[in-house]
Amino acid sequence: MTDATTQPVPRVTTQLAARRQSGARAVYEHLRDQIITGDLAPAERITEPVLAARLGVSRTPVREALRLLQAEALVEELATGGVRVAPLDADDLERVYDVRSRLEGLLAHDAAERATPDDVAALDRLVDLMDRVRDDEAEVLRIGAEFHARIETVAGNAWCSVLLRQIRGHVDRYRVLAAHGRVGGSAHVDEHRAVAAAIAAGDPENAEAVMRAHIEHSAATAERTLADPAISTRRPADPSPPPADPAISTRRPADPSPPTADPAISTRRPGDRGR
Repeated sequence: MTDATTQPVPRVTTQLAARRQSGARAVYEHLRDQIITGDLAPAERITEPVLAARLGVSRTPVREALRLLQAEALVEELATGGVRVAPLDADDLERVYDVRSRLEGLLAHDAAERATPDDVAALDRLVDLMDRVRDDEAEVLRIGAEFHARIETVAGNAWCSVLLRQIRGHVDRYRVLAAHGRVGGSAHVDEHRAVAAAIAAGDPENAEAVMRAHIEHSAATAERTLADPAISTRRPADPSPPPADPAISTRRPADPSPPTADPAISTRRPGDRGR
C-alpha cells in the first residue's frame, strides 16, 4: 500500500498553483506601479471585491498581491478592515532617503574601485542622454534609474543591493515627487555627471561623497514637492501602462463579486497625508 504522503503531486495541481502565483504577481506588479506613480494616491482605500472586478480577476490574486504589498509596507491595514495605500510624509521621506544615501554612497564607492573604461563610457552616455531630455520628466526618471542600476552592477556589492531592493518601492515613490519638482533644471544632470566623473577618476571617497550629496539634494526637492499639493498631487506625464499579462484583462470574472458601496479606489485626494 502506498503512503498518500509519498505520492507525487498531480501535474494539474502544480500547474494551477503556478497560474495562481503568476496571476498574483501580475496584479502585484500592476498595483505596485500605480502606487509608485501616484495613480493610486497616498492613503487611498483599496477593497478586494471592486479591485478584482476592475482588473478582471478573482479575489484570490488580489488578496495575495495586497499581502505582498503589505510586506513592503506600501499598503497598510485599517483598524476598520480593508487596506489603504501607505501615506507619504516628511518624516518617512527623511528616513528613506537617509538609508538610500548610505547604501548608494557605498555602491558608488565600490564602483569607483571596479569600473572599467566601458563602464565609464556607459555612465557618460547616460548622463549625456539625460541632458538632452531634461524637459521630459518620464525619460529623466527612466534614465536616472538606469544610471543608478549601472553603478549597482559595477559595484558588485550583493548585500548592499539586497538591502536597497527592500526599500526600492518607497525610494521610487519619493523619486517621482522629486522629479515633479525639478523638470527642466540642470542641477540634476550636473550631479549625475559629477558622480560619473568621480567613478571615472577611480576616487572612491569622492564618488561616495558626491553620490550622497546628490541623493540628499533629491530628498530636499522631494520634501518641497510633498509640501506643495499643487505639485505633489500631479499625475506623471507618462504613467506606466498596465501589464500585458493575461491575468489582468479587461474581461469580467465569470462570477464577479457583488458590487460594494465603497469604491476600491476613490478619485478623491486625501487632505491629510500624515501617518
